[in-house]
Amino acid sequence: MKRKNILIIFLISLFFTVPVNAQDLESRLSRLITDGFGKSYLENYIEPFSTALGTSLGGGMFHRASVKGFPRFDLGLSAVYIPIPDKAKTFESTSDIVSGKVPTLFGSNSPQQAEAVKGLEQDVFLLPVLQANLGLIGNLEVSARYAALNIDYLGKLSILGGALKYGLSDLIPIPMFPLDFSVQAGYHKFTLGKIIDAGTFSMCFQTSYSVPILPVGFYGGIAYDNSSLTVNTEEIVQGSDLGSVKVEGKNSIRYNAGVSMTFLIINIHADYNIGEYNSFGLGVMIVL
Repeated sequence: MKRKNILIIFLISLFFTVPVNAQDLESRLSRLITDGFGKSYLENYIEPFSTALGTSLGGGMFHRASVKGFPRFDLGLSAVYIPIPDKAKTFESTSDIVSGKVPTLFGSNSPQQAEAVKGLEQDVFLLPVLQANLGLIGNLEVSARYAALNIDYLGKLSILGGALKYGLSDLIPIPMFPLDFSVQAGYHKFTLGKIIDAGTFSMCFQTSYSVPILPVGFYGGIAYDNSSLTVNTEEIVQGSDLGSVKVEGKNSIRYNAGVSMTFLIINIHADYNIGEYNSFGLGVMIVL
């Protein structure tokens, strides 16, 4: 019972650390489009959001490199905590309406230049997702992820993703230093109402080591993330001449290292990621 209470508290704490703010992304984009700031301004304003999505959805996918056998599975909650760096809060505008340093979506709600589109003033980005991992035959494991959230400063959003992992341990035997190895590829679809569609593709080489006797393991990997989003401006402002604007994230190579602890059927894990935006992966799962 005590372990169940700890699990419930941890799950709730992850959901309630999602930043909430009465400010609204759609209203900011509406002003940007209506006042004619232009496509370049929109791309620079929203790009940090695309990069943050790529960091969030590409991370937190694993806590071990070993592959479960059928029909064993994991089920729980994972999230990537992203402190928004200062470089992601401003950009240099060349718009006819305002030039110079102005806020991005994550930037200041009180810009020095009154003509600039206000930011949402967010220091952290966090999207918790439900995750399930199921072992298959042939050294394969499949993962599925899902979330449906209503965050005040963003709106109603949904996430649907999946990944396939292949175990390499049998192909790379190291008898004197028992490590597990695997490769994993995954894709996530993100939607924010009808105004934003985004996708993230990730590939990762993973390794892990389980400490004998102790319920502790260490894991790490090197990943490649590719992210992009599309702003459907006509859904925000009817008659917009910008149409659908695609914005690529700046994600690329990401490194991570973490620690995993399992108590009976409960696993808790945390890792640190180094990439375009550094981040912390967190998760708690029932493992069977």
